[in-house]
Amino acid sequence: MKALALALAVLAPGAAWADAPLDRAAAGAVECLEIGDRDCIGNTARFCMEATPDGHTTVRQMECLLAEHDGWDRLLNEEYTRARTEAARVDGADQPDHAVRADRLRAAQRAWIAFRDANCAMAYALHGGGSLRQISGAQCVLRMTAERTFELRALYRALGGD
Repeated sequence: MKALALALAVLAPGAAWADAPLDRAAAGAVECLEIGDRDCIGNTARFCMEATPDGHTTVRQMECLLAEHDGWDRLLNEEYTRARTEAARVDGADQPDHAVRADRLRAAQRAWIAFRDANCAMAYALHGGGSLRQISGAQCVLRMTAERTFELRALYRALGGD
């Protein structure tokens, strides 16, 4: 897991990426969530790899995957905040014994983070010492983050939001 964390830290968004495909990969998450189609998860990273010089290299693939992941991570945090705020609002209108939604969501999110980290560490370790482990780990983090974003949006709506 430390190696995956290091790979993510070294290639994480924040580096000065000027390439349009990388910018588009991050923005693609917003479009994917708005149309509500989980099948589009990973599409902008794939587009980025195809449209970027040397997109077949491990470094460029990682850049594209992490750029899309960055978009999903921002959305996940926004959706979590919206769902937790809505859960607290609903809790405030409920009987004290039943006003547990916001706390349960926080506990669920913490457990999900631990599960995602362990699950993606396994995806990373699956490929031993090869460079494919970096791609596999990054794909896992991207997909799980995107899926959780959809789940949090659905929870927000189930609580009565929008």
